[in-house]
Amino acid sequence: MSDYLTTYYSEERRPTSDYPLKLAKYISEKYLDASHKKLLDIGCGRGDQLRAFSAAGYDVVGCDNAESAKDLCEPHSVEILNILTSKLELKDGSVDVVFSKSVIEHLTEPEKLLKEAQRVLRPGGKIVLMCPSWVHNAWGPFYIDHTHVTPFTKPSLRDILKLEGFKAVQVKHFRQLPITWKYPVTEYLFRLISRLPIPFSPIHDVNYHQGLNKIVRFSNEVMLLAVAEKDAT
Repeated sequence: MSDYLTTYYSEERRPTSDYPLKLAKYISEKYLDASHKKLLDIGCGRGDQLRAFSAAGYDVVGCDNAESAKDLCEPHSVEILNILTSKLELKDGSVDVVFSKSVIEHLTEPEKLLKEAQRVLRPGGKIVLMCPSWVHNAWGPFYIDHTHVTPFTKPSLRDILKLEGFKAVQVKHFRQLPITWKYPVTEYLFRLISRLPIPFSPIHDVNYHQGLNKIVRFSNEVMLLAVAEKDAT
Protein backbone atom coordinates (compact mmCIF):
# COMPACT_ATOMS: atom_id res chain seq x y z
CA MET A 1 0.00 0.00 0.00
CA SER A 2 1.40 3.41 -0.98
CA ASP A 3 1.95 6.06 1.68
CA TYR A 4 1.41 9.78 1.20
CA LEU A 5 5.04 10.41 0.27
CA THR A 6 4.87 8.25 -2.85
CA THR A 7 1.63 10.00 -3.88
CA TYR A 8 2.23 13.65 -3.05
CA TYR A 9 6.01 13.94 -2.90
CA SER A 10 7.35 12.07 -5.89
CA GLU A 11 10.24 13.74 -7.70
CA GLU A 12 7.99 14.15 -10.74
CA ARG A 13 5.23 15.89 -8.80
CA ARG A 14 7.42 17.92 -6.42
CA PRO A 15 10.96 18.17 -7.80
CA THR A 16 13.68 18.85 -5.26
CA SER A 17 15.02 22.41 -5.24
CA ASP A 18 17.14 24.82 -3.21
CA TYR A 19 14.04 26.24 -1.49
CA PRO A 20 14.38 24.12 1.70
CA LEU A 21 17.94 25.38 2.26
CA LYS A 22 16.86 28.99 1.69
CA LEU A 23 14.03 28.52 4.20
CA ALA A 24 16.33 26.87 6.76
CA LYS A 25 18.81 29.73 6.49
CA TYR A 26 16.07 32.35 6.74
CA ILE A 27 14.60 30.78 9.89
CA SER A 28 18.04 30.27 11.39
CA GLU A 29 19.17 33.84 10.79
CA LYS A 30 15.92 35.51 11.82
CA TYR A 31 14.70 33.44 14.77
CA LEU A 32 17.48 31.18 16.11
CA ASP A 33 20.93 31.64 17.59
CA ALA A 34 24.09 29.70 18.49
CA SER A 35 22.37 28.08 21.50
CA HIS A 36 19.97 26.27 19.18
CA LYS A 37 21.87 23.19 18.05
CA LYS A 38 19.61 20.12 18.05
CA LEU A 39 16.48 20.30 15.88
CA LEU A 40 13.51 17.95 15.60
CA ASP A 41 11.48 18.05 12.38
CA ILE A 42 7.95 16.75 13.07
CA GLY A 43 6.54 15.44 9.80
CA CYS A 44 9.88 15.37 8.03
CA GLY A 45 8.50 13.57 4.96
CA ARG A 46 11.17 12.76 2.40
CA GLY A 47 13.71 14.81 4.35
CA ASP A 48 13.98 18.05 2.35
CA GLN A 49 14.00 20.31 5.43
CA LEU A 50 15.87 17.77 7.52
CA ARG A 51 18.77 17.85 5.05
CA ALA A 52 18.52 21.63 4.73
CA PHE A 53 18.79 22.24 8.48
CA SER A 54 21.64 19.74 8.64
CA ALA A 55 23.45 21.66 5.89
CA ALA A 56 22.84 24.85 7.89
CA GLY A 57 24.74 23.33 10.82
CA TYR A 58 22.08 21.72 13.01
CA ASP A 59 22.10 18.29 14.63
CA VAL A 60 18.83 16.96 13.21
CA VAL A 61 16.37 14.20 13.93
CA GLY A 62 12.97 13.63 12.34
CA CYS A 63 9.68 11.84 12.80
CA ASP A 64 6.94 10.95 10.36
CA ASN A 65 4.04 8.52 10.02
CA ALA A 66 5.14 7.20 6.60
CA GLU A 67 7.35 4.12 6.66
CA SER A 68 9.17 5.26 3.53
CA ALA A 69 10.49 8.35 5.37
CA LYS A 70 13.11 6.25 7.15
CA ASP A 71 14.80 5.34 3.86
CA LEU A 72 14.15 8.64 2.10
CA CYS A 73 15.77 10.65 4.90
CA GLU A 74 18.96 8.63 5.22
CA PRO A 75 21.53 9.13 6.68
CA HIS A 76 19.50 11.14 9.22
CA SER A 77 17.63 9.42 12.04
CA VAL A 78 13.85 9.26 11.63
CA GLU A 79 11.29 7.79 14.00
CA ILE A 80 8.10 6.39 12.46
CA LEU A 81 5.00 7.03 14.57
CA ASN A 82 1.59 8.69 14.68
CA ILE A 83 2.07 11.88 16.71
CA LEU A 84 -1.59 11.72 17.84
CA THR A 85 -1.31 8.29 19.44
CA SER A 86 2.36 7.83 20.39
CA LYS A 87 5.19 9.63 22.15
CA LEU A 88 8.58 10.13 20.60
CA GLU A 89 11.50 8.16 21.97
CA LEU A 90 13.28 11.47 22.60
CA LYS A 91 13.85 12.34 26.24
CA ASP A 92 12.20 15.30 27.95
CA GLY A 93 14.03 18.57 27.25
CA SER A 94 16.39 16.97 24.74
CA VAL A 95 16.06 19.31 21.72
CA ASP A 96 16.59 23.03 21.20
CA VAL A 97 14.21 23.55 18.28
CA VAL A 98 11.04 21.86 17.08
CA PHE A 99 10.26 22.59 13.43
CA SER A 100 7.09 21.48 11.67
CA LYS A 101 5.93 22.52 8.22
CA SER A 102 2.54 21.66 6.71
CA VAL A 103 1.63 19.12 9.40
CA ILE A 104 -0.61 20.67 12.07
CA GLU A 105 -3.45 21.30 9.60
CA HIS A 106 -3.63 17.51 9.04
CA LEU A 107 -4.36 16.77 12.70
CA THR A 108 -7.81 16.41 14.27
CA GLU A 109 -6.18 17.08 17.65
CA PRO A 110 -3.34 19.51 16.93
CA GLU A 111 -2.87 20.09 20.66
CA LYS A 112 -1.15 16.70 20.89
CA LEU A 113 1.64 17.83 18.55
CA LEU A 114 2.18 20.92 20.69
CA LYS A 115 2.17 18.94 23.94
CA GLU A 116 4.84 16.63 22.58
CA ALA A 117 6.84 19.62 21.36
CA GLN A 118 6.61 21.08 24.87
CA ARG A 119 7.87 17.81 26.35
CA VAL A 120 10.95 17.36 24.15
CA LEU A 121 11.98 21.04 24.06
CA ARG A 122 14.50 22.26 26.61
CA PRO A 123 13.47 25.27 28.72
CA GLY A 124 13.87 28.33 26.49
CA GLY A 125 13.80 26.20 23.35
CA LYS A 126 11.81 27.31 20.31
CA ILE A 127 9.06 25.92 18.14
CA VAL A 128 8.69 27.01 14.50
CA LEU A 129 5.40 26.07 12.82
CA MET A 130 4.24 26.63 9.26
CA CYS A 131 0.78 25.89 7.89
CA PRO A 132 -1.64 27.26 5.27
CA SER A 133 -3.36 30.54 6.08
CA TRP A 134 -7.11 29.88 6.00
CA VAL A 135 -7.78 33.51 5.09
CA HIS A 136 -5.81 33.04 1.86
CA ASN A 137 -6.60 29.40 1.11
CA ALA A 138 -10.25 28.91 2.09
CA TRP A 139 -11.51 29.38 -1.47
CA GLY A 140 -9.90 26.13 -2.63
CA PRO A 141 -6.15 25.52 -2.13
CA PHE A 142 -6.62 24.29 1.44
CA TYR A 143 -8.42 21.23 0.09
CA ILE A 144 -5.90 20.31 -2.59
CA ASP A 145 -4.97 17.73 0.02
CA HIS A 146 -8.02 15.82 1.25
CA THR A 147 -6.31 15.09 4.59
CA HIS A 148 -6.36 18.77 5.61
CA VAL A 149 -8.84 18.89 8.47
CA THR A 150 -7.97 21.80 10.79
CA PRO A 151 -7.68 25.29 9.29
CA PHE A 152 -5.75 28.04 11.07
CA THR A 153 -5.78 31.83 11.04
CA LYS A 154 -3.28 34.16 12.71
CA PRO A 155 -5.44 34.49 15.86
CA SER A 156 -6.26 30.79 16.16
CA LEU A 157 -2.66 29.64 15.69
CA ARG A 158 -1.50 32.24 18.22
CA ASP A 159 -4.18 31.11 20.68
CA ILE A 160 -3.44 27.39 20.49
CA LEU A 161 0.25 28.01 21.10
CA LYS A 162 -0.53 30.19 24.11
CA LEU A 163 -3.04 27.67 25.46
CA GLU A 164 -0.34 24.98 25.32
CA GLY A 165 1.99 27.12 27.40
CA PHE A 166 4.25 28.69 24.81
CA LYS A 167 5.58 32.21 25.39
CA ALA A 168 6.69 35.09 23.17
CA VAL A 169 4.35 33.87 20.41
CA GLN A 170 4.76 35.50 17.00
CA VAL A 171 2.54 34.64 14.02
CA LYS A 172 2.69 36.24 10.60
CA HIS A 173 1.53 35.72 7.03
CA PHE A 174 4.37 34.29 4.98
CA ARG A 175 4.80 33.90 1.24
CA GLN A 176 6.98 31.05 0.04
CA LEU A 177 8.80 33.40 -2.32
CA PRO A 178 12.36 34.06 -1.06
CA ILE A 179 12.56 37.45 -2.76
CA THR A 180 9.92 38.74 -0.32
CA TRP A 181 12.09 37.75 2.64
CA LYS A 182 15.00 39.82 1.35
CA TYR A 183 12.98 42.67 -0.13
CA PRO A 184 9.69 43.03 1.82
CA VAL A 185 8.54 45.83 -0.49
CA THR A 186 7.97 43.18 -3.18
CA GLU A 187 4.99 41.97 -1.12
CA TYR A 188 2.91 44.65 -2.82
CA LEU A 189 3.65 43.15 -6.24
CA PHE A 190 2.63 39.64 -5.19
CA ARG A 191 -0.51 40.91 -3.50
CA LEU A 192 -1.43 42.50 -6.82
CA ILE A 193 -0.73 39.24 -8.68
CA SER A 194 -2.97 37.39 -6.21
CA ARG A 195 -5.86 39.67 -7.15
CA LEU A 196 -5.58 38.86 -10.84
CA PRO A 197 -7.67 35.97 -12.25
CA ILE A 198 -4.63 33.95 -13.35
CA PRO A 199 -5.10 30.16 -13.15
CA PHE A 200 -2.32 28.06 -11.65
CA SER A 201 -1.50 24.43 -11.04
CA PRO A 202 -2.46 22.24 -9.20
CA ILE A 203 -5.77 24.02 -8.45
CA HIS A 204 -6.40 24.56 -12.16
CA ASP A 205 -5.65 22.28 -15.08
CA VAL A 206 -2.94 24.41 -16.66
CA ASN A 207 0.56 23.64 -17.80
CA TYR A 208 2.99 26.49 -18.27
CA HIS A 209 6.49 27.45 -17.16
CA GLN A 210 7.18 26.03 -13.69
CA GLY A 211 8.85 29.21 -12.44
CA LEU A 212 5.92 31.37 -13.53
CA ASN A 213 3.44 28.93 -11.99
CA LYS A 214 5.32 29.14 -8.65
CA ILE A 215 5.08 32.93 -8.69
CA VAL A 216 1.33 32.87 -9.31
CA ARG A 217 0.66 29.96 -6.96
CA PHE A 218 2.60 31.30 -4.00
CA SER A 219 1.27 34.80 -4.50
CA ASN A 220 -2.11 33.23 -3.75
CA GLU A 221 -1.27 30.38 -1.36
CA VAL A 222 0.01 32.29 1.65
CA MET A 223 1.28 30.42 4.73
CA LEU A 224 1.31 31.17 8.43
CA LEU A 225 4.69 31.21 10.13
CA ALA A 226 4.63 30.93 13.92
CA VAL A 227 7.58 31.11 16.30
CA ALA A 228 7.28 30.65 20.06
CA GLU A 229 9.36 29.70 23.11
CA LYS A 230 9.03 27.14 25.85
CA ASP A 231 9.07 28.84 29.25
CA ALA A 232 12.66 29.06 30.45
CA THR A 233 11.75 28.53 34.11
